Amino acid sequence: MYPTHMQADVLLLKMLAEAHAEALIGYVLVDMSISSSTQRFVLNLHDQKRTRSLFQATPEGGFVHIAPHLIAWNDLTATERDYLIALDQHTPALSWLWVDTDGTRTLYRHLKAQLDMQLPDGGLALLRYYDPSVWQRLMHLLTPEQITTLMGPVHYWGIRLNDQQKFFNRQGRLACLN
Repeated sequence: MYPTHMQADVLLLKMLAEAHAEALIGYVLVDMSISSSTQRFVLNLHDQKRTRSLFQATPEGGFVHIAPHLIAWNDLTATERDYLIALDQHTPALSWLWVDTDGTRTLYRHLKAQLDMQLPDGGLALLRYYDPSVWQRLMHLLTPEQITTLMGPVHYWGIRLNDQQKFFNRQGRLACLN
């Protein structure tokens, strides 16, 4: 059984309150390749046209079942929000993103644009930044300018690693929450 919203991670609840206080708009980016639980839940929302696959209109477009999906927090019911919060506590497959009003217009396009990484030989590779374990590594590998580019319109980016919620600010540093 999944816990209710009030039993969620304290740091996540603080971040939700902080984002509300800053008038930021929340999104959840789900890596569908990590868990069948995320697949079932998100594909149900996708069938209702309530998610956007980042693989849409790409060569990987046929892999919607393992694609990263972007979900607007405000488009979810309280029960769906509780489910995602609970899922996050058991499955490291979610990223929590907060943007301002301008960022809502550019977030999806920005995230799609970050999928391709140019290799030294000129080839392209898929950059799995939407996988929380990859995100953690990227924060140690990328230059400050690269982190700013990856973050784009995102004010805060949250992930769960090793049973701990972590939130990064636009500079890729751990955010300090009151």
